[in-house]
Amino acid sequence: MSDVVQFVGDYEVLETLGSGAAGSAYKARNRETGDMVAVKLMHERMAGQPDIQNRFVREVSVLQKLDHPNVVHYVDCGLDDGRIYLAMEWLEFGSLDSVLNRRGSLPWREAVEVSMQICDGLDHAHSKGVIHRDLKPANLFLSKDGLVKIGDFGLARDADLHRLTMSGNTVGSCRYMAPEQVRGEEELTGAVDVYALGCLLYRMLSGRAPFDGATIIEIFEAHLYNDIPAIDGPRGDRPQALDDLVALLLTKDVTHRPGKASEVRDALAAILAGEQVAEEFTPAKLPEPEEQANAEQGESGEAPPPQNLTQRLVEGAAQTDTSKTPNMRILLIVVGLVVLVGVIVLLAQNR
Repeated sequence: MSDVVQFVGDYEVLETLGSGAAGSAYKARNRETGDMVAVKLMHERMAGQPDIQNRFVREVSVLQKLDHPNVVHYVDCGLDDGRIYLAMEWLEFGSLDSVLNRRGSLPWREAVEVSMQICDGLDHAHSKGVIHRDLKPANLFLSKDGLVKIGDFGLARDADLHRLTMSGNTVGSCRYMAPEQVRGEEELTGAVDVYALGCLLYRMLSGRAPFDGATIIEIFEAHLYNDIPAIDGPRGDRPQALDDLVALLLTKDVTHRPGKASEVRDALAAILAGEQVAEEFTPAKLPEPEEQANAEQGESGEAPPPQNLTQRLVEGAAQTDTSKTPNMRILLIVVGLVVLVGVIVLLAQNR
């Protein structure tokens, strides 16, 4: 039975956003300032379990040391009736997961832009000694100003908090876990997040995860042994360099996989600008604003889409739902012509 909560610390609960094994998430309002926040509260029945307490403490500690536009912003933490709570910035557009559930896949340029912002957030976290270890669409949030923000650091490994890590255990979300993470290796690097980014990019481009199965064991075995399947759907104008980069991010041998999110970000920027990406993975030159605008414009000569990425992601779902409208119009025109021809034939026969 879920806990019924009206207030958490200084916050009035307005809406329940979701509930998991460890705790629940709420939309809430600061009773003094009126500011909106997202609050995570530990379940009452979990308050005495050290592993769950450690997960909450880990996330609080990590968010307190991170400060970047592409990372969910820490607001407050405390105890409410013996339960730990964490207050974070409120992001009204929800998660990337909700967008992908509606749209299936994304145009390659939007997928690249999303990935570039994820790289920026990861690069900041890695520079602070933090490995996320649970990067997936449900943990990526969209702000009104067009930013993609990494959230849910409950499984993160922090170099400054060794006692809170779970060495030797397999932790994360099975469809986005690097092979060394699946094996439960103790020495992990930021390359596990780079692999997860490859899974995310594949998911955004194709509409499905690169490795799947009927059971968790089957999914783990696919990560460990299966070749990377071709990205589904028509290629369109998607550069081959992007497919090659996805394959590189999903390299099973960690020693051959890019380890720096900043280098991946630069390669994505080069692909978006239509520049050559070196065969050896090295940082690519960032495009000038004019060059990037020309690349986004494409060969069709159409104006580039609005700059706010969140608007394009969210509004694109509605466009996807009505994508069959032009075909219906064509069908109605054809039917109308057939009827018109029939009428003309009947009139000719009656003369």
